[in-house]
Amino acid sequence: MKKKIIRSFLLLTLLFPLYLSALNIREEMKERKLPSYLIENTAYISLKGLLRIIGAEDSWGNVEDRVFIGYQGTEIKFKVNSTSVMIGQQVFMLDVPVKEVEGEIFIPVDNFNDILSGITPASHVSQEPFFKENKPVKSAKPQNFTILIDPGHGGNDAGAIGHYGLREKEVNLDIARRIRDYLKKESRHNSGVKIYMTREKDVAVSLVERVQMAQDIQADVFFSVHTNSSRDRRPDADGFETYYSVVKEEAVYLPAVSYSEEADTEDEETSTVSRMLEELNTSSAVDESRILADFVQERLAERLLTPDRGTKKRSFYVLKYTPMPAVLTEIGFLCNPNMECNLRDIEVRQAIAEALANGVLDYLKFRDVL
Repeated sequence: MKKKIIRSFLLLTLLFPLYLSALNIREEMKERKLPSYLIENTAYISLKGLLRIIGAEDSWGNVEDRVFIGYQGTEIKFKVNSTSVMIGQQVFMLDVPVKEVEGEIFIPVDNFNDILSGITPASHVSQEPFFKENKPVKSAKPQNFTILIDPGHGGNDAGAIGHYGLREKEVNLDIARRIRDYLKKESRHNSGVKIYMTREKDVAVSLVERVQMAQDIQADVFFSVHTNSSRDRRPDADGFETYYSVVKEEAVYLPAVSYSEEADTEDEETSTVSRMLEELNTSSAVDESRILADFVQERLAERLLTPDRGTKKRSFYVLKYTPMPAVLTEIGFLCNPNMECNLRDIEVRQAIAEALANGVLDYLKFRDVL
């Protein structure tokens, strides 16, 4: 009889971790009579409801729009209006973003169910992905992947100028070089990753030339680095943001540009033509640009204490006419004296460069390049 009890106890002990991982959010919602919210034809659960189900009501926190949850020895991180979720050191993409409605956060039920059902206690964590993603079959590593880093402005185009004289073109170039060096170091085991820059020194490069170079070298990613300024150079302007285009156009003859470097190719972002093109344009380059922008913005949010202004849609010339995934990041406002002072610091520049580079590396890992 004692042997039977011991065997039963051992069996329960062995099965307990498996029981923990077999989480079904929908079933738990029914059992606990928690409401489901239909947002844009997708079932969502409130963050409070999810925390109750997984028993994490006392092991979570948030900073502005970012949420951190401790679950079975694993940290889960995500942010409002983003489709990326970081679990430990792995990143997964949701089909739809996390939402915030009237101050309450809502999470897509089915996507999170797939993610959480794969998490095991820390001592039993598998090295395999938590759930399989529908990705195209990739060739064996190393595979060729070309990154083009674009330091904004240059030459007789100084870009933004701080109140104490720091010029954007110098900051952009220095940080771009640091991004290149960091990427080379981190991707050194994959000889197929190639990194180029639109300019290596303080020279003028037109928008047309930047786009043409991206096409000529058949870049897989175009990454433009900029430093921001408000129209009236307000000293209290603050924060960082990353742009991607919702429209991609391939042109045999690239249109000439006679205005600012970050030229938006539309008069109004929400014009009727823009909305029509956005609906019609479903190319993978647009979707991939959004994913890359999310990765970059998330990494910046981890390192910078300035406001996270989010990812934004804008048809800047270098984003619209580059056929590959392309983003433009504004790392901070040079018209803000505090930011100008910080950007003179080499250590600050290095930290920003590593954050931006890690966003690119996250994307490469997501695409199975690394």
